[in-house]
Order: sequence, then structure tokens, then C-alpha cells
Amino acid sequence: MADLQGQLLINLPGDDEYMMIHDAYYGTGLFVQGRGLIQHPRESVENFMNRKKLAYYWNYTGPIVNAMVDPIFKDEARREYRNSEMFNGFLEDCDRAGTSYQDFCKSAALIAKLYGAAYIVVDNSDEMEGTLSAAVRNRHFPFLKVVSPMQIRDWKIDDYGRLTMFQYEERIRSGAYTETSRTHTWTAREWSITSGAGSKETGANPLGVVPVVQWLARNTDKRIIKPPSEYVSVVQTNYFLYQLCSWHAQILRDQAFNILTIPDPGTDDITIGTNNVLAYPPESTHTPTFIAPAAAPADMLTGQMDRCVKEMFRMSGLESILGASTSDNKSGVSKEWDFEKTNKRIADFAVRCENADKAIIRLYEAWSGENTGYKVEYPRDFKISDVSDGLANAQAAIDLGFDSIAYKQEVLKKVLAAYMPNLAPDVYDTILKEMKAAAERAAQDAAYGVNDDTKGGEGAGGVPKGDQREPEQDGPANDAAGGGA
Repeated sequence: MADLQGQLLINLPGDDEYMMIHDAYYGTGLFVQGRGLIQHPRESVENFMNRKKLAYYWNYTGPIVNAMVDPIFKDEARREYRNSEMFNGFLEDCDRAGTSYQDFCKSAALIAKLYGAAYIVVDNSDEMEGTLSAAVRNRHFPFLKVVSPMQIRDWKIDDYGRLTMFQYEERIRSGAYTETSRTHTWTAREWSITSGAGSKETGANPLGVVPVVQWLARNTDKRIIKPPSEYVSVVQTNYFLYQLCSWHAQILRDQAFNILTIPDPGTDDITIGTNNVLAYPPESTHTPTFIAPAAAPADMLTGQMDRCVKEMFRMSGLESILGASTSDNKSGVSKEWDFEKTNKRIADFAVRCENADKAIIRLYEAWSGENTGYKVEYPRDFKISDVSDGLANAQAAIDLGFDSIAYKQEVLKKVLAAYMPNLAPDVYDTILKEMKAAAERAAQDAAYGVNDDTKGGEGAGGVPKGDQREPEQDGPANDAAGGGA
């Protein structure tokens, strides 16, 4: 069993790998003050220390990952649900830290995309209130925690890949010099919290399931709790670019400060450096001149740096968006195809975000006992389109003449998404309700011929087609038969 566990651990991303991904994204750790630089075999310690002081980091990992997440959360996701004081409070503050549910989902999506997966723990308050208003006022209702793969300590799954045990570590920095750690363990029957001091709290889990949602970054096996990040190659390339930039800066510094060579009898010692001279025997026939390292190494490094940048975007499928295409002579169709591939990758992740979003709310409903009727729709199309084009397409859809209120409502939703993407939810609902009511009234008017003797299938004189009786000339019956004449 121990050998099997060892083999399984070898196949999992280690903490060092996760930390490297973290540092590459945020520009910290290895990429600060030259900590991650490697000394050249022929480089002196003094020169290496000077090179570390000049080190700088071109962060491409951050923009590349953000480019796959930001478009999904550029606008508020379209959510529909029953009005509830508790659920509204949850959407406004879902983590007990004042974070809105929309912002929380974006942060969770970023962690999932960066590390390969994120896990959302849907916990509940351990304090019960007598009234709903008291629970909302004191924030005693379900809340969320996002767990990165680095925090996971152990887990168990059944034959179907469902979690039966989930354990993670939480480190809390409560002061400049104070940090505490707690280990949380969830099973289908109970939960426990073990502090660093050894104290332990336990309680029953009434849900009967582990209240954890798996948020995957791509199409990987759900039974793999710690899937590899899709950006490992990008991070490694960015790390190599970090080394190249340091070597390049060293050569540029030496080339910028040339050394003057002059004839000198050599009676006095001269320290060689960029601020003084290099002497040679006076009987030599050479004239005084400046010397510097050859330009070829710098040119070689420049070319390699450019190649690394292009490869990072190519591996991420973003060359069409960020202008890092390896060919400037691509046809319009080829560039459009590149963008379609990028659009599909973002859309695929948007679907995963939507599924995780729904799973979180299902657990919220299980804890709270509420039936919110929750529906959410994340964007699927990330093309940069003009608002006027969206309105023109909507008008063309209406001009098709489909006599369906539901169809017209969907067209209106597209118009609102294009023209007013950040509309307040209550205003959005009001517009849809008013449009539906107006469409129903128009349909009734058309059916009964109100104010229009040419509609509602009427013939001459307001008599419906199929009833060709001559209209009476006088009396109330004539007025009734005339409808809206």
C-alpha cells in the first residue's frame, strides 16, 4: 500500500510546482531580486550577485491567464431567481468578508484556471436564529470558501469519482507576526477542525454528502483531484525568459560602458573595469581605442527572447488576440480561424464556470432549505462586436415575423446584453415583464380586431373571414359585429 501511495504521489503536482505557478503569475518569490536566477559555471560570485541586483521579470503568465478568465466576467452573469431576503444577502456577501457572489466566482475561476482546479466548500453557520430577519442581520446563513490545490492535504472518492472525504489546510495570518493553521475535514456524516495546537472541534453533517464543488479548468477526469495546470509549459518558458533577460541585461551593460585601451609601461597596477582603462605594452603598435563585448551574443539572446514570447502565446492559443502570431502573412480566413479556436476555449471554460455556479447554489439550497428557482447563464460568444451590429441583428430577427412572445423575449435579452450589459437585475426583470405584457395585449388586439379593421383575420366591414353574412345596417348588433371598425 505504501508503494502504491508513493507512485500516486509522484504523478501529482507538487507544492514546488504550485509555488512556481503562483510566483510566475504574481511576479513574486523566484522572480523578485533575482532569487530564481542560476549562476553560470564560468561566472564569479561577485558578478552573479551584481547580476541578481539588476534582474527584472517580464510577466506574461499573468496576462495570458487573465485573457482566458476576464472576458467571461466582463459583465454580470445573467441570473434569475425567486426574491428572497436571505438569498439576496448571500449574493451580496457570500464569504463573510463582504465579497459579492459575482466577484467570488471570478476569483474561484481564476484559481481553477491557474492551478488546474479549485474547490468550493459550501459551509453553514453553526449558530441558529429564531427568525429569518435575525439570521440575515447577523449573517447566520451558508457561506463559501475557495480551496486551491496547494491547500488540499487528503481526500477519498468512491467508484464514481464522488468525494467521500475532503481535507484541506487553512492558514490565517491574524497579524504581522502571527499565523495560525487549521485543518478542516469533511465527510458525508461529519466535519472536524483541528488547530495547530492540537485542539479539535467536530460536528454532524446533516446533508449526507461532502459539501464541496469541484471547479475544473478543462476537460480532465473528475477523479483526478489535483489535475496538472495547463499553464505549466507557459510558466517554465516564462522562467527561462527570466534567465535570458538577466543575461541580456549583463551584456547590454558591458556594451554600454566600453573600456578604453591605452599603452602603458605597466609599472603601476590598474584595476580593470568599465570606469577606467585597460593598459597594454607601450611598444605595441596598436592605437588607443574602446573595446566592448561582441554584439552577436546580445542579438542571439534577443532573438531567443522574442521566440519565447511568441511560443507562450502560441501554447495558450492567444496569438490571434494579442498579436503574437508567428506569421505576419496569414490570410483573413486563417486569422479568423485562429480567433474561433480561442473563442471556443474561452466558451468551454465559461460552461464549466456555469456548471460550478449552479452546483454551489444547489448546496446553498440544501443548507438553507430554500428553493430559489435559480437559473444562470454565462456568456458563450466573446467576439468583439459593435453595439450597432447587435441591434441590427436583433431587428433582422424580429423582421422574420415569428409570432411568438417567447421568441421576442429572447431577442430582447440579446438586445439588453449588447446595449445595456450592466443593467440592474430588477430593471432587467421589469423590462421583460413589460415587454411580455405589451406583446400579449397586442396579440389580443389583433385577435379581436381592436382599433384595426384590417387585422385579426377580418374581412370587409370588420366581419371575420369565413362568416360572410351581410352586416346589419342598424341597431346594436351592427356595432358589435363591427369590432374595432
